Amino acid sequence: MSSLKRPSRRVAVATLLFLAMLAWHAETIAAQLTASWVNNTADAVGLSVERSAGSTGAFTEITTTAPTDNTYTDTDPAMTDGTTYCYRVRAYNLSAYSDYSNTACGATAQAVSLAVVKMGAGSGVVISAPSGILCGTSCSGTFGSGTAVTLTATPATGSTFAGWSGGGCTGTGTCTVTVTSTTAVTATFNVSLVSLTVGKTGTGAGTVSSTPAGITCGTTCSASYPYGTAVALTAVVPTGSTFTGWSGACTGSGSCSVTLTAAATVTATFTQQTQKLTVSVSGKGTVTSTPAGINNCGKTCSATYPSGTAVTLTAASGAGYAFIGWGGACTGTGSCSVSMTTARSVTATFKPFKRRL
Repeated sequence: MSSLKRPSRRVAVATLLFLAMLAWHAETIAAQLTASWVNNTADAVGLSVERSAGSTGAFTEITTTAPTDNTYTDTDPAMTDGTTYCYRVRAYNLSAYSDYSNTACGATAQAVSLAVVKMGAGSGVVISAPSGILCGTSCSGTFGSGTAVTLTATPATGSTFAGWSGGGCTGTGTCTVTVTSTTAVTATFNVSLVSLTVGKTGTGAGTVSSTPAGITCGTTCSASYPYGTAVALTAVVPTGSTFTGWSGACTGSGSCSVTLTAAATVTATFTQQTQKLTVSVSGKGTVTSTPAGINNCGKTCSATYPSGTAVTLTAASGAGYAFIGWGGACTGTGSCSVSMTTARSVTATFKPFKRRL
């Protein structure tokens, strides 16, 4: 390297040899170039980096670097995409500049837009590497042409990632797009479905229905709902049974509402009602029931039956007595059939035969 003359004195700057200025490439921002060189300076205090637009443009200093540096990345926002820029470097000390290095030129990459479109009723986030897209917040970014951009989808709680489409991406893994032109990629997020199962127990009858619809148990005792849905369950009790209460995801015998953030099970207990049948016998004779419960009753007897049970009573006269009829829930002298929808009382009357003189 030759020395630079100053008025009234000559100051030498140590040899600075630039063997190559190269390695031009675009980063996330398309208008960005990186230069590198071999630095052999000995007594410089800094390096001056100059740039021109094109090979015939005027050079201007754009920065100075430390004397030991051998690379510089130009991210000047004034640069434009797809444009050639040339660079040269020289060393300096407190007194003079060295000669210039050789000139090296490179073109900035063309800026290309990559957009992410989110679809589906679910939610989630898509991020890119290199950075530029964080969707949620920013669903498009600009990258240098030829950049390989990797997209990663992360579903939110209560959602699932259903997959990619567009940009040559499919499946549910990461999506890598080499952007050479404006590209759009679709990420689909669905709401997770959570199951609710209803069980019934106890001696009684009854059904359970849901709001929103899905469960009618009896028939359909399990259904799936979108994550976070509040499902209200209602117990429907027929005559003759009693709803005892809920267990599982609900307790008590009042209303049952389940917010489905995980699979849940609810059990409804129904108990059959019972009714008391009392039989009184007047005179000498007995009364027996079908179904069993009243067995050869000769005075006062009682038995309990499931509500709604049809009980048939049969009267049998004792020696010297005749059955003359029923009283209470039955009348007449024929068969006595009692529907046990409530507590019932029946009287059977027997009288002795009259003797002939």
